[in-house]
Amino acid sequence: MQMATNNFTIKQLVELDACTRCGECTRWCQAFKESQDEYAAPDMRLREFRAMLKAGRGLPLLSRLFGGKMPSDEKLKEMAAGAYRCTLCAQCVAVCPSGIDLRALWLSLRQELVELGLNPRGLDLARDAIRTRQNVVNYPNEERAMWVDYMADAPLDAYQRERADVVYFVGCIASFSPAVQSIPEAFVQVLTMAGVDFTILGEKEQCCGFPLLAAGMRGEMDAAIEQNVAAVRETGAGVVAFTCPSCYNTWVNEYSPHLPGVELIHSTQLIERLLRQGRVGLRELGKRITYHDPCDLGRNSGVYEPPREVLKRIPAAEFVEIEYNREKGLCCGGGGDLEISDPSLAAAEATATLAAFEETGADVVVTACQQCKRSLQTARENRGSAIEVVDIVELVLRVARVQEEASDRDIVTVA
Repeated sequence: MQMATNNFTIKQLVELDACTRCGECTRWCQAFKESQDEYAAPDMRLREFRAMLKAGRGLPLLSRLFGGKMPSDEKLKEMAAGAYRCTLCAQCVAVCPSGIDLRALWLSLRQELVELGLNPRGLDLARDAIRTRQNVVNYPNEERAMWVDYMADAPLDAYQRERADVVYFVGCIASFSPAVQSIPEAFVQVLTMAGVDFTILGEKEQCCGFPLLAAGMRGEMDAAIEQNVAAVRETGAGVVAFTCPSCYNTWVNEYSPHLPGVELIHSTQLIERLLRQGRVGLRELGKRITYHDPCDLGRNSGVYEPPREVLKRIPAAEFVEIEYNREKGLCCGGGGDLEISDPSLAAAEATATLAAFEETGADVVVTACQQCKRSLQTARENRGSAIEVVDIVELVLRVARVQEEASDRDIVTVA
């Protein structure tokens, strides 16, 4: 087998030689810490695949002179398995003293591995599910909005309106996983309480494509992008809101060129805006709370302060930061398709992260991602932990109250 270089940009090929081998990335890598797989270690992964790329770029003699060496097929399979023992959390990017965009390199690397047929088989099943059923969990897409049926006071239109100012893009996990369907239920209630004119897309919504992107199958996303963009345009909305950071990040990076003039916003940003505009009030909570930065919202999208501003607005709630926060935030283990390729490693990361949050002494760990809630909640149940795990929209609904006088500012106005 030989690797090509067509999946790597010129910048990335330069970055391959920028590594100083300081090992800082590996010291911070949760996947390596929990797996002890040498090929899960970012510095080892970079060094080995750099040698392979060099070996595949020229004559064997030149490759040897420049340090290139093609491994055996068996070793290549081991290296490929290690490359997928990664959540794409970008902690390695945050700590790299050379400023290498390692997450982008890992994505390009996975594209190469897919072309070589070395991706985990579970990712092929996920791809096939998205192709045939438009969602990663392989359920009938007609059931995407079925979570509304379990709400006591849902409107007759089930939040599916032909025209609206805001589209709430729910995402596959929250749409189909009973463990986190309370998140979209809470969000639509908060939006209704705030008087936001919104809609969900129901079966017109398709998987955003993030699982394909993370798998190294970027070329499979085009159909989903076309369908989702068309569905949003039909509503005339000027804002698309997300409770899923992976959906949000994917839309910002892959969809935004197709929707000029449409604002893409995460639920934490939108709720912070609603509170600032006086559209929703908050009651006292009386608990000690801490916040978990989801990787795709924090490091990979740069959204750190809006969720903290929301939590700090809750009366009588003591907010405490975990030592590892913002750029140094801990991963829940549920990102980068790791739950598909190595579920035991994903669970080990979640357990370690929850244990770190327990040390804060908080009553509640608040996150802003349905996958993070699923992962940390499962770890909580397995550990018999007393700390509560909730999504931020669930906590806001718990303490929300209708404001008698609210700002008349249009929610689609950028603050």
